[in-house]
Amino acid sequence: MRLVELITNPATGRLSASDATLVGAFIATTTVLLWRGLTGQMDEWLFIGYLGAWVTQSQASKWQALKRDRTTKDVD
Repeated sequence: MRLVELITNPATGRLSASDATLVGAFIATTTVLLWRGLTGQMDEWLFIGYLGAWVTQSQASKWQALKRDRTTKDVD
């Protein structure tokens, strides 16, 4: 797998703005989390917020995909 595949639409092969934004946000938040951890400034709320944000995003994405698939089946 190439890294560029993370930010392209598999159906069209074109750059996906939403995927690029998501990967950028993941890199930025992970960098902050690692930096705070390495400098000894991390508190539990930063870690809880980090995990909460990414779990919420993941579940919302899955919910949207299920909703889209249900709608697509209704049209067929």
